[in-house]
Amino acid sequence: MKAIVIEDEQNVREGFIKLMNTFCPEINVVGTADSVESGIEVINSSDFDTLFLDINLPDGSGFDLLYRLEKRDFHVIFVTAYDHYAIDAFKISAVDYLLKPVSPDMLKNAISKIEVNNDITEEERLSILGEKLEKRFSQDEKIILKDADSMQLVVISDIIYCEAEGSYSTFYLTGDRKIVTSLNLKEYERILEPYGFIRSHHSYLINLYQVISLQKADGGSVLMSSEKSLPLSSRKKSNVVEAMKLRFVN
Repeated sequence: MKAIVIEDEQNVREGFIKLMNTFCPEINVVGTADSVESGIEVINSSDFDTLFLDINLPDGSGFDLLYRLEKRDFHVIFVTAYDHYAIDAFKISAVDYLLKPVSPDMLKNAISKIEVNNDITEEERLSILGEKLEKRFSQDEKIILKDADSMQLVVISDIIYCEAEGSYSTFYLTGDRKIVTSLNLKEYERILEPYGFIRSHHSYLINLYQVISLQKADGGSVLMSSEKSLPLSSRKKSNVVEAMKLRFVN
């Protein structure tokens, strides 16, 4: 694997390369840069397949660099110190990232993902990331869901509900589709809450826009658009009722 590292702080850049040499010797660093301008120059003059890209650069951002390239036929791994919101954006777009300070396990895990084949292009993943970082929170937006073998592009409004399956989550979609993913339900609760999702039960995260009716009697339940009736926990009931009022009652 041939790689380029773009990081403006020399000591951080050198430490990162040393980390790769020690724990990922299969990576051959063929170029480095410390800015948008020098990064574009080294990218255009190098033969490589993977870019490790810092987001905050002295003359712009890593996104500025990518948008100025005529083609992006390489894998991008962002190296970032961004906050939790931005990390959620990376997760929802399935764009690979390393959170500073980078540990050996984080690095090896990111490298292992590069070898996984999928039908979603880097262009599509970066586009979705850009949407998330703009904080639009529209159900018309898309999310990338990863199962054991692939990545699938899903419109958020097509998600009816998610069910906890241990450390996994199962997404139930319109059209009788189902996707099992490797993130737990707590992760998706934080990511999808701004889009109109709420935890109705410890095992379920529901899309409020896909709720047909809510029954308070007999312990409580919610009927989803798929005609599936889901339990409504007594502790979550008042939260769900209030959320539905805020969303749909003027």
